[in-house]
Amino acid sequence: MKIIKICTLFIIFFILYVIYIISSYGVYKDISLISPRETALLLGTGKFLRNNKPNKYYWGRIDAATNLYKEGKVKKILVSGDNSSVDYNEPEQMKRDLISKGIPAEDIILDYAGLRTLDSIRRAKNVFGVNSPIIVTQYYHAKRALYLCDKSGITNAIAFEAVADVPFFYKLRNNTREILAWVKAWIDINILKKKAKFEN
Repeated sequence: MKIIKICTLFIIFFILYVIYIISSYGVYKDISLISPRETALLLGTGKFLRNNKPNKYYWGRIDAATNLYKEGKVKKILVSGDNSSVDYNEPEQMKRDLISKGIPAEDIILDYAGLRTLDSIRRAKNVFGVNSPIIVTQYYHAKRALYLCDKSGITNAIAFEAVADVPFFYKLRNNTREILAWVKAWIDINILKKKAKFEN
């Protein structure tokens, strides 16, 4: 029983430690405060939810990347997402919607092997040569992405929040899941020493 209590306390302490570390990363919310950079790294997600309703997180990212480009904050958008099956292609879908928003096709770069955030970050640097990206995703996800950038040698990355108007309980559920993803990211980096799939 004592061992169980000690293990429980250790797990709680570990989770709090990871939260403290990753929550320290700042995310821009005001686009006017962002200095221009070459490339935005747009992290992929599905356009539709499992119930076939539009994914507001998706459109928040599309709008945020579009605003960065049109405000002259970036010249290129690197779209990194999942294309692990024939009938599911996040990068191509996001490219089509960026073009529909007025982004020139020649300024959109596609990474088809962004199967998860770690893949997207490490491939941005090691495959596409992006060293100073503006990360585009939701607030808590952006903090994890910045942590992964820092630990992958991209020490000059910043992030811009992609706002999504979702119900409170939906946001609470996703943010709770994100905390677990923070823990996994810490383990992947510090214990498992994982690299991206298909990384050079």
